[in-house]
Amino acid sequence: MKNVTIYSASKDVTKIVNEIKEAFKDKKLELYDNPLKVKVTYKSLFSSFSINFNFMSRDTEKSKFEDMLNGMFGFYQRVATQHEQIKSMFLKQILFFNTCVGIVCDKDINDDIFQRILSTLDSNDMVFLPSGDMLNRDGNIIFNLNGESDIKELRVTASADILDSHIKETQSALDRRSRSQEILKQRNIPFITHLPVIVGDEDVQIRSKEEVAKRAIALAIISTYAADLANKTPKDKCKELLDSLTERFSAKGFFTEEEKEFINGDPDELTIIQFAWKYECLWVLLWALGFIKELSYPDKICDVSEAVSCLKDEHSFESFLNKSSLIPASQILDQADLIYRYDWACVDSRVKNSSPPGGLDSGVVLERHRALNWLISYMNFEWDDVRTDT
Repeated sequence: MKNVTIYSASKDVTKIVNEIKEAFKDKKLELYDNPLKVKVTYKSLFSSFSINFNFMSRDTEKSKFEDMLNGMFGFYQRVATQHEQIKSMFLKQILFFNTCVGIVCDKDINDDIFQRILSTLDSNDMVFLPSGDMLNRDGNIIFNLNGESDIKELRVTASADILDSHIKETQSALDRRSRSQEILKQRNIPFITHLPVIVGDEDVQIRSKEEVAKRAIALAIISTYAADLANKTPKDKCKELLDSLTERFSAKGFFTEEEKEFINGDPDELTIIQFAWKYECLWVLLWALGFIKELSYPDKICDVSEAVSCLKDEHSFESFLNKSSLIPASQILDQADLIYRYDWACVDSRVKNSSPPGGLDSGVVLERHRALNWLISYMNFEWDDVRTDT
């Protein structure tokens, strides 16, 4: 093959150019503008050849770029596969690309050149081959025309402006942002005024009471299982309780693919701890269902015993569902907007190598953000793929 194409969600074209320069630093490089192109020349005593990197982006050629992505989306959408989850995430990722780099070589691309090209990719970039294979930077197949995939999971990456472009700046959304900013001021927590609004009352799609109740049951079971494992309870005893609770609430169909892998696998300590943190997500859902009176300031972990007590007297999913009462959407949105801004402050402090401001517990903030984004159907992602963008 003589040509491949890099696709990236990044808008930082300069970074991509610098990666190309680094990968081919022992060769002659020429940079051209309008349109942007990098030319790499291989020279030897008796011959020479060139590799041209031609850039196109959503910003510079919006209509042409989006037509290309829509064509690619349709190209892969028709492919039958056993990897439906990967395909779904892959199709979403296609629509979030911002930059592509068409690479054309005067001769066949050998392994050395191809490895250099792969080295220019960021962790979420992809390279498209003429065969229809889309690869990650490790050279593994993300998806191809045979419906094959070498990866177990795929996370979607997008720039903030694309993620928020579907959100209308309604009056309710603007007013809610202002109220959140007043709370941040009172607690001396830094914020940026231009951080976008979240979806407003007029457009939000809150998950149904039954959907929230099922997710709460699943999280209660899975976090209890994880906490018991973390406390070194014998695994057979942990599994016995998990199976008992699953049967009691008829919850076998409530678990996500990641949760099923956790239950049926041999998780390491880090994974166990990550699932034990889901008590914080459970706490949010119990609040949304009316079992917890309020979501207090996220500076400490939730009351696990109170969370568990909300379910311990129930003997079926139906009885739990009947006692549930989904709170108004406006209250959920208030908390979703506020946690979004708390999370921004936590991320900002982490970038600056400082402690979270106002005593915030960044772990609690992150898990609440995850649960609240799921509740308001952020980007319509399901539980395993829900994002916590800031």
